[in-house]
Amino acid sequence: MIADQQLVINNLEEKIRIFTHTVNGKLINEEDFIFTNTEIPTDTFNILLPKSSQIKSEFNIRSSIESMTLKEYPFSTWIDSRYLNASWQDLMEEYDLKEAERNVMMKLENTLNIGQRISHQLMITSVKNNEDLLKYIEVFKSLFEGTPEEEALKSYFNEFSLKKLGSEVQMFIGCIDEMAVTTGLLIESKDSYGIYDVMTKETSRGKGHGSEMFQFLLNQTKDKQKPVVLQASNDGKNIYKRFGFIEIGEMVVFE
Repeated sequence: MIADQQLVINNLEEKIRIFTHTVNGKLINEEDFIFTNTEIPTDTFNILLPKSSQIKSEFNIRSSIESMTLKEYPFSTWIDSRYLNASWQDLMEEYDLKEAERNVMMKLENTLNIGQRISHQLMITSVKNNEDLLKYIEVFKSLFEGTPEEEALKSYFNEFSLKKLGSEVQMFIGCIDEMAVTTGLLIESKDSYGIYDVMTKETSRGKGHGSEMFQFLLNQTKDKQKPVVLQASNDGKNIYKRFGFIEIGEMVVFE
């Protein structure tokens, strides 16, 4: 039986793989880590994901980090707190990577009892073409407005190909009067569904749009017996608990 935390790691690995492939990026997949380089200076999509508490491929991981450093490409490290021992901690410190945040790993056992959403405003549709994608991107970039990451994301999505997304990926936009105000992403892996990118424009927050998108995503799961996993901030975890999610671990992010 797969550990709950491993479900989160496996689903995140699937997301990383897919969103690197869509821009023809480079992916290094070793026994103890996965590292992606999109060839774009974005720490949102350039990611190091440790898969073990033991660093077994030290030369490869150092080469990967130093290659990114040489090109001045930022990246983020997402590590299960169970793996954050002295070896990984020392590696982060050696390359001057600082802890940026901690996210709560959460799991819902299945989606058999998720109620149907009721909406009188929000129209949620899947991203099927470039016009839809532009709306998704608009919401995504709005969270990074005025930062270097905003420009990096613009470069990333300029290379992004919807055609390279498989059937396991579902992207959605929530619109009011044809204006996108919220987004959501659902990824199916072998053992779970993962929910990501539930984002709402700042000007549209506090109106329940994010919660509505979240419930919509839960209703899009085809295999209702499959668990759903996600990562939440400490502030946001109570929203997901209302849907039956439980805390199963912690992910530490270094940048």
